[in-house]
Amino acid sequence: MTAKKVNDARALMFSVVIGTFNGSSTLRSALDALDDQSTEFAYEILVVNDASTDSTATIANRPSVRLINLELNQGHGHTLNVGLAEARGKYMAMMDDDCVPPRNWLQELGLAWNSVGPEVTMIGGVVEPLEADTLNRRYVAYRRPLRHQEAELAERAGLWLRLRYQISPPRMRWEQRSVYFTVGANMSVRVDAAREAGGFTEARGAGEEESLARPLRARYGPDTVQLFPNIVMLHRFDASLRDTFRRSHSYGRAKGRDWVRDKDIPTIAPLVPGATLLAGLIALVSPLTAVLFLVLSPYLLYRHWLDWLRSSSSRESILYPYVQAGEELASNVGFAEGVLREIRSRRGSASSIAAL
Repeated sequence: MTAKKVNDARALMFSVVIGTFNGSSTLRSALDALDDQSTEFAYEILVVNDASTDSTATIANRPSVRLINLELNQGHGHTLNVGLAEARGKYMAMMDDDCVPPRNWLQELGLAWNSVGPEVTMIGGVVEPLEADTLNRRYVAYRRPLRHQEAELAERAGLWLRLRYQISPPRMRWEQRSVYFTVGANMSVRVDAAREAGGFTEARGAGEEESLARPLRARYGPDTVQLFPNIVMLHRFDASLRDTFRRSHSYGRAKGRDWVRDKDIPTIAPLVPGATLLAGLIALVSPLTAVLFLVLSPYLLYRHWLDWLRSSSSRESILYPYVQAGEELASNVGFAEGVLREIRSRRGSASSIAAL
C-alpha cells in the first residue's frame, strides 16, 4: 500500500488537520511522516498556521499540504474549528505539530471507522513518547499525561469516584471500548457530526476534546466516543521537567475556568493539600514525624508508585512520585488562577453591561 492523497473531495476519507503556532522545530518531522503514510485510504493534509512568527509557513509550504495562514493568533481551539470548516474528507483526523504518526496510523484509523456504525462520531487512540532519553521523557512514558478519559468519569461522576481514580489510576486497558473523550493529539471525528455539534471550544487552554465529546454524547449516546488502543501516535515530549509542570499548570487553569462556567465538581489534585493538612495535624504531636510523613506522602497516598518501583530497575524512578506531586501542585495553582480569571472576567462583563 502507498500513501494516497487526492484532490477529489468525493474520494477523500480523511482530512488530517494540524493546528500550529511557531512549530518550526517539529513540524517538518510531522509532515514527513504524514507524507510517508502507508494506507489504502485517501487523505489530505491541512496545516492551520495560527499567525506564527517563525518559519512555520515556509516549512508547511509543500505540494502535499493545504496551508491556511491566519492573520491573528487565536488559539488552538480556533485552528481546529478552521480545519473542521475547511475539511473535505468524511473524517477529520487531528494530531499536534510535535507528533510523529507511525506509517500505519491512517490505515488503522480507517479500518477502525469501517468497523463501527453511524452512531460512532469520535474515535481516538493512545499517545506514546517518541523518545525516552531524559528523566522527563521516561517519566511521562509511565505517567501518560496525554490520555483518554474513561467513560466512568463522565459529567455525572461523583467526587469519591474521581478521588479514587486520582489516588489509584486504573492500569491501561488494551481493548476497544467506549470512553468519555479521547486525546486531541490522536483523535478523529466524523465531520458532519462535529459541525452539527458546534465544533470545539475556542477558550485558550486545554479542553478541546471534552468540549466536543459532551455535545456528541448528548446527541448520539454514551457509546459514540470509542477508543482503539491499536491506533498509536508518537509524541515528542519536551526534554525538560519544566514543560511537564507548565502543561499541568495550563490544564489546571482550564479546569478552574470550566468549573466556574459549568458549576461542576472541582477537579483538584488531592495529594499536596491532603498531605499538608495531615502533616499539620501530626505536627501538633510530633513535628519530626510530620516532616517524615510529608517526605514519604507521595508513596503513602499513591500506592501505584510502589508497584512501579518493584518492577523498575532504574534508580531515578524513586523521584517519580515527587515529580507527580510537583505536577499536582502546578495543576492546583493553575486551577485557582483559572477560577479567579473567570470570576474577574464575568465581573468585568457585568460592569460593562451595567454601564450601558
